[in-house]
Amino acid sequence: MKKWKKVIGTVMLLGLTLQITGCKPNENNKEKADKNNKITLLRPSWNDLRPASKDLWMWKEYEKKSGISVEWEELTDIGEKKNIILTRKELPDAFYQVDWSSMELLKYGKQGLFIPLEDLIEKNAPNLAKYLNENKDIRRGVTSADGHIYGLPYLDMYPEANRTIRLFINKKWLDNLELAIPKTTEELAMALNLFVTEDPNGNGKNDEQGWYMPSGSLGWTFEQMMMGSFGIGDGGRKALGNFIYVDKADNIQLTITADEYKDILKYEQALYKSGAINQQAFSGVEYDKWTADAAKDTVGAWNWAAIDYIGESVKKDFVPINVLAGPNGNMCSLTDSPVAGASSFVITKDAKNPEELLKWVDYFYSPEGSEFAYLGKEGVTYSVQDGEKVYIDKIINYKDGSGLGAFQYMDNVYGGYFPYAELSPKIKAAAGKQELPKNADLTKDTLPKHMLSDLPATIEEANETASIITDMGNYVGQMRVDFVTGKKDIDKEWANYLEQLKKMGSDRYLEIKRKEYSRYKNE
Repeated sequence: MKKWKKVIGTVMLLGLTLQITGCKPNENNKEKADKNNKITLLRPSWNDLRPASKDLWMWKEYEKKSGISVEWEELTDIGEKKNIILTRKELPDAFYQVDWSSMELLKYGKQGLFIPLEDLIEKNAPNLAKYLNENKDIRRGVTSADGHIYGLPYLDMYPEANRTIRLFINKKWLDNLELAIPKTTEELAMALNLFVTEDPNGNGKNDEQGWYMPSGSLGWTFEQMMMGSFGIGDGGRKALGNFIYVDKADNIQLTITADEYKDILKYEQALYKSGAINQQAFSGVEYDKWTADAAKDTVGAWNWAAIDYIGESVKKDFVPINVLAGPNGNMCSLTDSPVAGASSFVITKDAKNPEELLKWVDYFYSPEGSEFAYLGKEGVTYSVQDGEKVYIDKIINYKDGSGLGAFQYMDNVYGGYFPYAELSPKIKAAAGKQELPKNADLTKDTLPKHMLSDLPATIEEANETASIITDMGNYVGQMRVDFVTGKKDIDKEWANYLEQLKKMGSDRYLEIKRKEYSRYKNE
């Protein structure tokens, strides 16, 4: 920052001297100075929800702070376009908030399109370097199989915020039926069955649903949470999403072939058969229909990270459950690695000054920068009330809620995946005048012992596992429908199910994941 102030001051002094002496400024020098103070960033477009980046208050303000202006390129459907962008004759200095997979980071890093950052971070990004040096899981989470770091992380150090997928249950209905908040899978089953038989909304109609979400959500929300209750949940959300968990001997195992997974399917099948899981769990319900039904007080339970997902009008009716004790007493929350994203800021081969890019972005890994990106500035976007930083009324009372209200000013309040460290839930709740969610059951003892980020795969490993996991995922998804709905008998079909997975390469997939885990631990 000091270096840039010195450059700017020198340019201003030179211009003043030339004016005094009556000489015409050298246009080439002026153009060069302007170019040195400008960076080019390519990012996803959010312009349907808030002003363009060039017009957003936060970036105008940060230009004043940093002395560096940004030339933004914002694209819709960037996931479909990002690989084509790499064929351009000249790339932007960096990709901002763009999701590159760990394989893509390694592939394009080895091709020289993305530059390695580990040494540059140590010298030019002290705030981020502190996270990397003090938390081995963060360093592991951003380090590729070749030992290089090609992207900066989106960090969330607070599992009680958006790192945990939890169950939200209708507290109003529990109270009406004189039921306590469930603490076990057995108690949950009892509550959900009573929800669909005892008219807890009191309207005299049989319109209540037990567990109910948009179709297709069961497998990666409710089912993955149940893995923690049935003893195969250690490893965190990313691990379970890749069909793996860490067993008690610190070995990688497959979730989808475990006997405990068979028990989960039986648990789900029983709930579905009784109507305690919505009968359209697999097709027929889009998000808008679900939230409309929720507004009619017909939803008993659902899974997500944040309660706002169900809509403002009814969210107050629900309370979170982070863990449930399973049949054998197992409890483990569905929590993610603090590295919520590993490619939030990727510097390209055409960057003119990578060192200054890192200095520019490193501000957002500092406490001051995190607050600025989410809260803004006192007297402009927030005021201090009883020691808390609270958004101005214009934000609080925004027609679409305070989150999108703040998004009209600041970037880091919506969408995620930015290069920065999230604020605590307490600060964020106070900003929007919201009650801090109570998560008393989310403790050190109920967190996964291992919270894995994407494991560092070689390009060859990633290419091989990509086809295997696609085939297995499609097959497991179809068998989930058949098993849960009762179309197929779980006990009779289980051996054939395992055999089909083996033919698809499940053994080879497990072998590769164990190699990657060994590499991850030795990073």
